Amino acid sequence: MSKDRRRSERYPTASIPCQLSDVNGELVDLSLEGAAVIHRSPVKAGTSATLIFPSYGGIYVPCQVLRSIVQVNRGDHGPEYVFRSAISFAAIPPDQEQSLHEFLQIQIDRLRAKQNEAAAGTGAGD
Repeated sequence: MSKDRRRSERYPTASIPCQLSDVNGELVDLSLEGAAVIHRSPVKAGTSATLIFPSYGGIYVPCQVLRSIVQVNRGDHGPEYVFRSAISFAAIPPDQEQSLHEFLQIQIDRLRAKQNEAAAGTGAGD
């Protein structure tokens, strides 16, 4: 949970499936203002995109790719090269703002609860 230059707190996620426009990925951290996505195909920094959550009823969030860097994950089967993109959410139509905010708040509340459980040493699952 770092706050450094960001306008809102970021929370690490447990790999939520998503798409960044037409690229399949996994959401790895989330805030009310933006997120980080891990994916296998490159995306260009500075471009507009759409963050899509297909398993949550097809929520579409317009966003801007702030940066995208190559990251090496070292595993049992050798290194795996993936991209980590930082995105900021763009303005959305007013009629969709409330449902997006509610979706993000639900996700953040779940993440906070898991962090609190871990801090308390309960380790209780879903």
